[in-house]
Amino acid sequence: MFSRNTDWPTAIAADDGEGVEAAIDWCLEHLGDGETLTVWTHLKSNLANNTALDQLVARYSNVQHVTRRGGVGLRRRGPVLMAWADMDDIADLLRFGSHHVTALAVLSWDDEAVRPWAAAAKPVVLGNPSSWTDLVVELDPVVVEALDDLTGFINHNNTISGGHEKEHVVSTLFALYDAGFQLAPKAMQGWVLAHGWAGDNPLQLATDAKDIGRGRRPRARQVLRADYIEQLRRQVEDRDPRP
Repeated sequence: MFSRNTDWPTAIAADDGEGVEAAIDWCLEHLGDGETLTVWTHLKSNLANNTALDQLVARYSNVQHVTRRGGVGLRRRGPVLMAWADMDDIADLLRFGSHHVTALAVLSWDDEAVRPWAAAAKPVVLGNPSSWTDLVVELDPVVVEALDDLTGFINHNNTISGGHEKEHVVSTLFALYDAGFQLAPKAMQGWVLAHGWAGDNPLQLATDAKDIGRGRRPRARQVLRADYIEQLRRQVEDRDPRP
């Protein structure tokens, strides 16, 4: 329901000379006719900290620079190179700009800050691959099935901090927790971000999961069937190709 498309190619690179050059080349390879390559940084002044990115923006008319501080609404279609971004930054970009993104490359300043997203998104690794050799989604298949169910159900134009969306999300988390499943907040945040959740919603999901895992009970009306977890288990079994 009102989902965002995130089927475009993704890539990740370390913040070093090899990684930056590889990310630039990858984005240029995915730059189509009439499109614009967008370079994203937190602040306008951040661009001057990297000569290669600074020169890329300065030299070419089909390359633009946007910042989170100034608002990240993308006005032109094309690939995006996010320099020194974390999962919240990616979610913020996708909130208003996902329909303009044709490919996404992330330069990592802190591998752990984007690892949960990378594990779920399975980006192409550019440059030195040593930081990204073990990318595993640390979620039970039943939990993944529940997140997939939520992704198709909620209105992604709404916040999950209130209303019907909150009731459905919190009820799902309660059901998983009460059935003995581990709620891994960061891994869940990374998975939903890789599957079209945007804005504050991925972080809100992680916050709710953390609170419930600590024994807190956020207020929400129960909206799920009593056999919901069993239904998820059957769906997982139906997807399992093993005999």
